[in-house]
Amino acid sequence: MVICSATKQKYPKDTLLYQSFNDMSLDGEFDVNFATENTHGLPKVYNVFLDQALKDGRDCVILVHDDVYLEHNPIPKLEKLFKEYDLVGVAGCSRAEIKSPALWHIMGQRHLHGAVAHSHGNSKVMTSFGVYPQRVVMIDGVFMAFNRKAIEQLRFDENCPSGFHFYDLNVCQKALELGLKIGVGGIMITHASPGLTEFTEDWRKGEEYYLGLYSR
Repeated sequence: MVICSATKQKYPKDTLLYQSFNDMSLDGEFDVNFATENTHGLPKVYNVFLDQALKDGRDCVILVHDDVYLEHNPIPKLEKLFKEYDLVGVAGCSRAEIKSPALWHIMGQRHLHGAVAHSHGNSKVMTSFGVYPQRVVMIDGVFMAFNRKAIEQLRFDENCPSGFHFYDLNVCQKALELGLKIGVGGIMITHASPGLTEFTEDWRKGEEYYLGLYSR
């Protein structure tokens, strides 16, 4: 198992994600791969991670944002979840109407599942979206775990004009087309980000591309 992350930081130890490894004393329980001082879009970096994992014969790859704090060791839960699912996240939706605004929790409306905590300064707020474990059609890209089948078959869409949005929705669509199972299931994280706060030009270009591919 390998945990992979892209960061603008020069050293992995300067990320919140790496801090969570140290706090849980998880040395040796999994390998870690950071793309430091990263300036590339996530699809390109994540595909490099997946290609390397395939070459190395990995059974699991976790792609996670560098500003995430893992609240516990994800390995035991992933081992159970991979008996049912090929691609696992922390939050997602079991149904979705592909339309604008193309955000999974809006397109999913009343069919949301999972939970994520967000931290702002010294405060932390837990958002419980809905029951889990649960099979879903989309997951949030903040945390995405691939089993061996998903590593072999899935790659991110590098043609999307947005390098940091829609990579997660695109890869979920590909997973569904390939017959892979997507799920969420009680892996607790804290994300040190408020999420999307405005529809930037980069985001709008990504949405136009995504809707052009998948809206009916």
